[in-house]
Amino acid sequence: MIDRGIAVHILNMGLLDNTPASKLVRNIFFAFAEFERDMIVERTQEGKAIAKQQPNFKEGRPHKYTKKQMDQYNY
Repeated sequence: MIDRGIAVHILNMGLLDNTPASKLVRNIFFAFAEFERDMIVERTQEGKAIAKQQPNFKEGRPHKYTKKQMDQYNY
């Protein structure tokens, strides 16, 4: 966006345009966003590993209908 001449105005920071200082701030924001995404993935994987140790663990989304209900609707 900024390469096309679009400026981003952040209320408590001011204008982010194509200046070196704005590029630095933008890169810091991108780095923090990437870090946070990596942390979310790591926490999710750790949580799934802990959950898999439980005897009643079932991966994936629970079935909305029981087998009996499905058999009733399948002619």
